[in-house]
Parts: sequence; C-alpha cells; structure tokens
Amino acid sequence: EMAAMAEEEISAAQADISSLDDELQLMLIPKDPDDARPAFIEIRAGTGGDESALFAGDLLRMYTRFAERKRWTVEVISESPSELGGYKEVVIRVDGATDPMGVGVYGKLRFESGGHRVQ
Repeated sequence: EMAAMAEEEISAAQADISSLDDELQLMLIPKDPDDARPAFIEIRAGTGGDESALFAGDLLRMYTRFAERKRWTVEVISESPSELGGYKEVVIRVDGATDPMGVGVYGKLRFESGGHRVQ
C-alpha cells in the first residue's frame, strides 16, 4: 500500500516538475522594457482599389474585436475611409493592462506586421 502511494506521489511530482520547468523557461526570457506600453497599429490598403480598402476595413474590425475580448481600449488616431465602407488608411492606438508576467499590449502585438495579398 505504501508503494502505491509512493508511485502516485512520484507521478504527481513529475507532472509538477514539468509545469514548473515551463514556467521557469518563460521567466528566464529577458523582458523588453517596451512590453507594457500601448501599441499603434497602422493599416493601409495596398494596390487593388476598393477590394483592398474593404480588406483593410476587415482587418480593423478584426483587431478591434480582438482588443475588446482582451478588454483593451482602442482609439482611432486617424482614418481615411473609402467610398464603399473600407479604409484607405487607418491608425489606431491600443492600450490596456499588463498580464501577470508584465506583458502589455505592445508585448502581445509587436510581431504583428507584414503585407497580405487578397485574391
């Protein structure tokens, strides 16, 4: 009976070691001092006329809904709407609280970049 209890304790301890090791690895990553700052997101329609402007509008809605789910605030800094409801260009400021690890909006969104092609 003692052996069975010891086996249970060993398996539970190994599971704890695994989860604690993952947490430790995250804690060892150096913190960027800008992680807690707000983020500015620029969305620009590329070549493609109205379709690219509509896609820019879709991206804006995607980012604002994502921010709402994270309970972040979104402020439109500048916008240039198109005739069909999209945007030629829009700049938003996203701000919010940091998570328990000290990572804020910029830390979560800093790798969001690049061009997208719509066909």
